[in-house]
Amino acid sequence: MKTRRWTPLFIVALLVAGSGSRANANLFSDNFEMLVVAERAKDVSADAGKPTSYVAFDGGYIEAGDPIAGDSAPTPRQVRQYLESALEAQGFKSGETTPNLVLIYHWGVIRIDHREISVPFHIKKNLEARIAVVSTELLGAEVDNHFKNRAEAGGENDNASSPTLLVGPLATVVQQARLPRIFIVVSAFDYQSLAQHHEAKLVWTAKLSAQESAGDMTEVIPPLIAKGAAFFGQDFPDVRIIQARLESHPSEAVPANFNAQPSPESYNLDKGVLNGLFRAQRIKYSGSDERPDSG
Repeated sequence: MKTRRWTPLFIVALLVAGSGSRANANLFSDNFEMLVVAERAKDVSADAGKPTSYVAFDGGYIEAGDPIAGDSAPTPRQVRQYLESALEAQGFKSGETTPNLVLIYHWGVIRIDHREISVPFHIKKNLEARIAVVSTELLGAEVDNHFKNRAEAGGENDNASSPTLLVGPLATVVQQARLPRIFIVVSAFDYQSLAQHHEAKLVWTAKLSAQESAGDMTEVIPPLIAKGAAFFGQDFPDVRIIQARLESHPSEAVPANFNAQPSPESYNLDKGVLNGLFRAQRIKYSGSDERPDSG
């Protein structure tokens, strides 16, 4: 019997793909697919998405779902530098004492949480978070309702349809939500509403992610931010998949103030209101408000 020469390599590839540890799926290429979700709030104009002045706050690193050894993350200082450079390249300006936007960003990795206890007739928080990372608000609501209806639960979102079968963009959301993902989410809020009225008025959101198997977080997050910044402030009805390339950055010694934030008081912002936003965003994109050590 003739044996194909590529059979052993094929078997090895299958074993790597099915193993529990994180592995680079791009065995012969540094290219990977990144998923882009970009949307503006319904009550803002198209002009609200244009580059403007901002102050950015790091909401913190997220590692949600099953723990995996060996997945190294960039430092908060590095992520901040990547984001500020990408914003500058797109025409956004920092440093003004009364900016137009307050940006809050969360970043990290989310996986399925097999340890989570299932509550009857409810969608799991971990699944809700995975859907939120890869979908617009409307698509996410429709997918949520799909799962709730399957469990014969009540209380669906009356503003969204409840399809019995998921096709097109909805099927894409479910497919992408099933895969462990490295991501960064940037949410822009109106500065004046926060500073004067303590009101969190969302202006736009950008969610950038890739399969965890695309590469190490230190190689995936820089291109997610660099390429994804072009979509900040835009409004897409569906998710988009674009090509990106892994980027290696030299390791950085962590300085004593590596997690330093801008002072909320310097921008006339209430620290308690900001902390509430950090927590709400963390729960939405991780399913928990726990803050793991990003070291």
